[in-house]
Amino acid sequence: MKYFLLAIFVLSLLGFLAACTYTAPYRLTRLAKSGSLAPDHPVIVTISGVEHKPGQRKAFFRDTRAVLSELPRQPGLLGYSYKFQLIGNKAWTQTAWVDEAARDGFAKSRTHRAAVQNSRQTSQKARFVTVTRPLSSLPMSWSEALERIQKSDERTDD
Repeated sequence: MKYFLLAIFVLSLLGFLAACTYTAPYRLTRLAKSGSLAPDHPVIVTISGVEHKPGQRKAFFRDTRAVLSELPRQPGLLGYSYKFQLIGNKAWTQTAWVDEAARDGFAKSRTHRAAVQNSRQTSQKARFVTVTRPLSSLPMSWSEALERIQKSDERTDD
């Protein structure tokens, strides 16, 4: 009986930990804070949600760290944050860009392209949502970002 209760406790704890996430603080860039853009300037916010394959966590996060280390130097970036499950296989990002050309330039960068290529082996599911909103509305809350990814997921799985 003692081992049964211990097993239930451990399983409950694992279930709880799977729901625990780390969320990086939202980082606004100098461009976003400079005042050179009007508060109502339309910005492009891209939200991603990715599930890595079992056994691929290390490789997935190696690529993620490489992309995140280059992100702050990207022209036209206004802000970014990321979130991931401490135990589990889900990770999310949100980035804000001055325009689509800046976002597309980042997507074509060598590091990002390599990560996308590698994700074919490391990831099992990916969702992307793009939203246009005024600069003054940054940062988007994570609850809104996750809701938008969830709605995208529901539309895709129909």
